[in-house]
Amino acid sequence: MKPTPIDQTPGVAHLRQSRGLRRPGDALWRRLRSLAGRMAAAATAAGMLTIPAVPASPVHAQDPGVELGVVGEVQEITLRDAIERALVYSPAAIQARVGTENAEAGKREAFGDYLPTLNAGTTFANSSNERFDQTTGQLVSESYTAQVTASYEVFSFGRRIAANRAAGARLDAAIANERDQDFAVALATTQIFFDVAAAKELVRVAQQRIDRAEAQFDFAETRLELGTVTRSDVLRAELELSNAELALLDAEVAFRTGALRLGRQVGVAGEVRTGDAALPETVPTLPELETLVTIAEREAPPVVSAEASVKDWSAQKQTIWTQYAPSLRVNGGYDWFDFNFPPRTQSWSFRVTASLPLFDGFSREASLWRNQAQERLAQAQYRDAVIGARVEVEDAWLRIQAADRRVVIADRGLTLAREDLRVQEERYQLGVATIVELQTSQVALADAENAWVLERQNLGLALAQLEAVLGRSLQDMIT
Repeated sequence: MKPTPIDQTPGVAHLRQSRGLRRPGDALWRRLRSLAGRMAAAATAAGMLTIPAVPASPVHAQDPGVELGVVGEVQEITLRDAIERALVYSPAAIQARVGTENAEAGKREAFGDYLPTLNAGTTFANSSNERFDQTTGQLVSESYTAQVTASYEVFSFGRRIAANRAAGARLDAAIANERDQDFAVALATTQIFFDVAAAKELVRVAQQRIDRAEAQFDFAETRLELGTVTRSDVLRAELELSNAELALLDAEVAFRTGALRLGRQVGVAGEVRTGDAALPETVPTLPELETLVTIAEREAPPVVSAEASVKDWSAQKQTIWTQYAPSLRVNGGYDWFDFNFPPRTQSWSFRVTASLPLFDGFSREASLWRNQAQERLAQAQYRDAVIGARVEVEDAWLRIQAADRRVVIADRGLTLAREDLRVQEERYQLGVATIVELQTSQVALADAENAWVLERQNLGLALAQLEAVLGRSLQDMIT
């Protein structure tokens, strides 16, 4: 389905084109407008394709490249698939995974210090000046050598152990940072997804407002012909219809813009829309607040990353202390030499080297002082991360409780607004209520419908915020 430009969308563009032709009593024009508006609403909800889901663990997925949708193709996606795709295509998530891979390489390199080094080499030499070989009594110009050497640090005073601990701490910090970034991407994707879902519902709400305004306009014209109302009632009804058209235009623009943003977020060059009933209406069963706080203080990604940073600096300090201690290294090798190939003269060597650094211009002391300062900073950041996790969990909890209550209130307000409009319509038909009272109820219903949509959107964002703080899925915690 090719996307229709906003200024050509049925239900909006035709209203502009026919603005100059509008006149009271033109029933044919109103019926055509109503039909076109319903066709626009149907086009918004139908004719969509489905994006295939990506693997549930996109961390080890291959580079998917750039996926370009067919020009004009409109696609539909669920929240779960949108998050999984965003984790594959988001540059921030990819950068975090690169950091983890680099930390894994550093861990592997630190483990390699426990193993000996082994080298092999060979040399061929030729010269224009011949030399006398005392062994064979001949003049030679060529020589062949080969050697195999090995080296192993027998004693390092715990340097390798401390280096491996530091590398492990950096890997833990990188993993925690990756998890934190993944949930940050998930939160951003959820926000964009709910923006599109809310905009989609607001388009439907705006279309319903137009339908009500058209019905009011028709009834006002009928009463004007019967002489029971003045020309002012028809003008006010037409003004409300114009306001409803503007609301529909704004809603469609927001919907199309959000769909494009969602497409970019999930790696699609085009519009991506949400399905129906995408906004939550109730809060799932959550653990107690103290349980959530305990989990956050222990497992929140910023807390884990800050704790790993403290361990990293502590291990690096141990590495610096080992520079004051002696080290012991053994070296050995075999050599082969001859003026003919293959070389047959064999020799071997073995060395034991002990080293004790006595003075290096205060380089070790400076490194130690800098490390201690960084360690104190890391400890302060860890304490702040723990406190921040508690504060953010409690804040998210309060937001969820408030959003849940606001959804209930908005639902009740929507029910009351519908009933109030029904009563006012009956009173207006009986000639008891004025057009102002009727329009006040219509606007109140439109506001209540908008509030019902926006409050459910806020509830979904509050739940996503709690997941981002905890670094865990609420669904996994519930199950």
